[in-house]
Amino acid sequence: MIRQAEMKKKVTMAGKQVRHKNGGFSFVFLHLFLYLYIFSLPVIFLPVPNVYARQENRVKAEVLLYNESITLFEDGKVDKAIELAQEAIKANPKYSDAYNRLGYMLLKKGRINDALDAFKSAMKINPGLHSSQTGTGLALLKKGDAKGAGAIVKKALILNPHPSKAHYVLGLVYEKLKDYKNAIKQFKKGIKTYRSGDNGTH
Repeated sequence: MIRQAEMKKKVTMAGKQVRHKNGGFSFVFLHLFLYLYIFSLPVIFLPVPNVYARQENRVKAEVLLYNESITLFEDGKVDKAIELAQEAIKANPKYSDAYNRLGYMLLKKGRINDALDAFKSAMKINPGLHSSQTGTGLALLKKGDAKGAGAIVKKALILNPHPSKAHYVLGLVYEKLKDYKNAIKQFKKGIKTYRSGDNGTH
C-alpha cells in the first residue's frame, strides 16, 4: 500500500520534471502510474457455497491459482504466471477476472493479439469489466491504432468508479496523437482519481 505522503512526494517530483523538460512528461508519468497501480494485487472474496463440496473445492482451486499467478507476475515470473492464469480459466471458463489479468500478462510479453483475445473473453463474460476495456485500449495503442484505443478507453471512463488507469491510458493516446495539452490533463486526472487499494479488475 502506498502512503498518501509518499504518493504526493512522487507527484510533486514528477511535476518538477515535467516543467523542467518540455515534451518529456510521458516517460515520467509512465513510471509513476506503473508504480502506483498497474498490475496491483486485487482483493478476492471467496464465495461461500453451502451445497456441494466438489463445487467448493473447484472454486477454491481456481481462486488459489489466480492469486498465485498474480504473485508470480509481481515476482517477474511472467511465463509461469500466464500458465497458472490459464489453469484458473480451465478450472472455471467463466472466470472473467482471470481472463482480464491474463490479458495484461500477455501484454507484458508483447503478445498483443493474444491479449486482445483475453480481454475480449473477459468482456464477453462481464461487459462491465472496465479494466478489460482499458487493457484493450492499451493493446490497440501498442498496435498503432490510437483512435481505436481512444474510443474504447473513453467508453471505459463512463460510470467507472475507479478511472485512474483509464485516464492514464487515454493520456498515452493523446500523447500519441501529439495532443500534449490533453495528455497532461488526463495524466493529472489519473493522479487525482487514484485511490490506494485500487486494483486491476474494474
